[in-house]
Amino acid sequence: MELRMASIINHIQLSYHTLSSTEKRIADYVTMHTEELANIHIRDLAEKSNTSIATITRFCKKLGVKSFVDFKILLRDELVKNDASDHLIAEMAHMYKVIINGSNSLLSEAQIHQACALIENAERIEIYGIGSSALSGQELKFRLMRMGFRVDAHADSHTMLMNASLLGPADLVIAISNSGHTQDIIDAAALAKENKAKIMLLTNHESTPLSKLADFLLLSYSPKPFYSKGFLNAQLSILHILDLISMVLLKKKEREASRIKTLDALNQLKK
Repeated sequence: MELRMASIINHIQLSYHTLSSTEKRIADYVTMHTEELANIHIRDLAEKSNTSIATITRFCKKLGVKSFVDFKILLRDELVKNDASDHLIAEMAHMYKVIINGSNSLLSEAQIHQACALIENAERIEIYGIGSSALSGQELKFRLMRMGFRVDAHADSHTMLMNASLLGPADLVIAISNSGHTQDIIDAAALAKENKAKIMLLTNHESTPLSKLADFLLLSYSPKPFYSKGFLNAQLSILHILDLISMVLLKKKEREASRIKTLDALNQLKK
């Protein structure tokens, strides 16, 4: 398998849940310390990740890279290589740029249009998310509501299950989970699928319990490589997808008209 330069971190992200526990230790170290690896020896990486040279070799081959040397070459030119900067604003702008560019490399315009078609054709739309993903779910709910869609968002396991039990073939569930392993969402999505509802998943990973349930997958870049920098919005790449979906939906005159109508109603309330 040929890997494009500047795609190796994305490839690790997408393949993460197919790796063994020891291989995951290597993946975690690599994604958190990318800038240190350009000149590292394989023995040093084995020591730092508490693995072995043989495991690192298997890890590289599982990613489709012939050798550890080739792996380092790909990393050297990886997008997540941090530009040296003493300026806080410039450093944050760089991180945002990497996250957005990383998400763009995982998405296509055709996929965004397919997602919008699923939304347009749904009788009703139910959004499931827990924790910070619930905040993204609420944001999507308000956007779609203002465009005239029949939509609701759920952040509680009980309400998600009750809602899923009442869905049917004409309905769409939009599940939001960075990890793809959120059990409450897995349970609700599985029940919705039993009732023939369609499942759209916004996530960072392939090969997860949620991705196996999904009829349609939108992948976003994980900001995990930057977690060592401090607090960073883990939903940034998800919100990027929401913006893309919103842009496409609002190209339809009736959706834009509905949005303007809701704006007028809110402005009247303020008066």
